[in-house]
Amino acid sequence: MKTITIAVATVALFLGPAAPAHGQAELYGFVEYATGANVVDGDVPSPAGGNLPDYIMRELRLQLKSDLYGDVGEAHFRVDILADEVRQDETEVIVREGYVKFNAFDNNLEVRAGRQPTTWGTGDLLFINDLFPKDYVSFFVGRDDEYLKSPSDVLRLKLFSVLPFNVDLVLTPQFAPDVLPVGERLTFFAPAQGRFVTPDEEFGNGEAAVRLNRYVGSWNYALYGYTGFWKGPQGFRPATTQGELSEFYHPELNSLGASARGPLFGGVAWAEGGYYDSSDDSDGDDPFVPNSEYRAMVGFERQWWSDFTGGMQFYWEGMQDHDAAVDARAAAVDQFVAGGMDRADAEYALFLKEENRTLLTLRLRQQFMYQTLTLGFFGFYSPSDEDSYLRASVDYDYSDSLTLTVGTNWFTGEDQRTLFGMNDDNDNVYARIRYGF
Repeated sequence: MKTITIAVATVALFLGPAAPAHGQAELYGFVEYATGANVVDGDVPSPAGGNLPDYIMRELRLQLKSDLYGDVGEAHFRVDILADEVRQDETEVIVREGYVKFNAFDNNLEVRAGRQPTTWGTGDLLFINDLFPKDYVSFFVGRDDEYLKSPSDVLRLKLFSVLPFNVDLVLTPQFAPDVLPVGERLTFFAPAQGRFVTPDEEFGNGEAAVRLNRYVGSWNYALYGYTGFWKGPQGFRPATTQGELSEFYHPELNSLGASARGPLFGGVAWAEGGYYDSSDDSDGDDPFVPNSEYRAMVGFERQWWSDFTGGMQFYWEGMQDHDAAVDARAAAVDQFVAGGMDRADAEYALFLKEENRTLLTLRLRQQFMYQTLTLGFFGFYSPSDEDSYLRASVDYDYSDSLTLTVGTNWFTGEDQRTLFGMNDDNDNVYARIRYGF
């Protein structure tokens, strides 16, 4: 990935023969200090060993962003220099953006090549057809929402005005997984000891995503396709010999979907759906590979009164071949028991999610003091899993340059194997102060 970014930076310096004479460059960014602490009573054991630190975020961040405009194209850079006390005072340089952009074929084709976050779809913090990498560690510890979208090295092509619809094609040569808790800052559910592996860096192990979209009146309609891998390590390979480590890996995934978004009843409404084809388990009878499933959501948001915005979403996942999955799980439990494992432990480790998983979200946002003070709330609640995740924050713009933020992430769950239940010991509070320039 660094190789591609360096290549892009080199090309950006030579956007054209006239670029040094006629090009324009802008440099801006911010300095931010952030701290966050776990608020669960007592020590929280980490599946990676030991206990989680009391402070899950103590960091000083400098972000520099530059946009260069030349005669034949553009170059965009966004670099974070992060001093991270949680990682034993480690300082690292993180390239979040480093890509060139130019148009061709009478401006009907836009090309972006290099490191960049990518996103599409309609949901509010819910994703169906957006299968680009997310950083859930940043999201759960209280970093700015921009850090939820994790960057990757891609080639993005956008075709306009040639067909009856616009075409977006995103090619990712090297698979980019989600960033998930690994026991360094946050705990997680680990059904067994094992190592996490990603697909080998070779041709054929990349990702491709396509979107076709067009406006009909004031509504935008889109079709999506994806081929690659599950973004999280949802596959499991049990150890077969003494001393061998089990593996959590990313099974192959293909998906198709559609969405619609537009104005309705004085606000904005959206609907999105998709089919996830888990091609490593087409019959749904492998207990160590997720089944294929349908996913769908609908949402609505509007400004209900001055400076107050509220929105809701309903989300559903429907597992395919659920009966086959139940039978496969029972057979795997018997196999583990025959190998000497306690039956209760085997049944607990082989978690099978609900055939129909549902989720509700609620967003509330109120501004005061000439929109300098913002109170925000976002809640996730799953009736099927009986778990929840609540996010609350207060943002105060002291000046055009200085912003203060405090907030909390709060999880509840009846079962530590469900999505939010496994984060029940990750409750935290955080604060950030940012100076922009």
